[in-house]
Amino acid sequence: MGIAEEWSDLMFDLDCLSKSAAKRKFRKSIKYGWGGLCAYCRCERATTVDHLKPKSRGGSSLRSNLIPACQSCNHSKGSLNWLEWFQRQEFYNSVAQELIEDWISNKRFIEEELDGEFNSRTTVCSNPSTLRSRENEQTSIRENSFAVA
Repeated sequence: MGIAEEWSDLMFDLDCLSKSAAKRKFRKSIKYGWGGLCAYCRCERATTVDHLKPKSRGGSSLRSNLIPACQSCNHSKGSLNWLEWFQRQEFYNSVAQELIEDWISNKRFIEEELDGEFNSRTTVCSNPSTLRSRENEQTSIRENSFAVA
């Protein structure tokens, strides 16, 4: 898994053991993905997370539906359609609209994973282990070696 799509995906991370800590980490990762700035106006600090499709209209709390927003943009948008509201703002920018649409489709993360640029913090070690060798491994003669005898 490249990204956490829901806050509950972080529940079993070694850094997050509680529900509230997982939610904080999830929201922080969304804000971090936009450099800590509001995705709409790009000039205020993002202090909230906005639902692009409002929950009152059936929107989910998945990462692809959440975007960092400053308090004023979040309050101004309310439960309106994000694109209609955004296009009416004086700070509207077609590049920002494209970035938001890429965020919705998770395009950036899909491309990174396909290109192999995704940094997962793990590496595969091809060195043989000195702790265990295969020479003392038991072999199974049963048809289903996972079956309990």
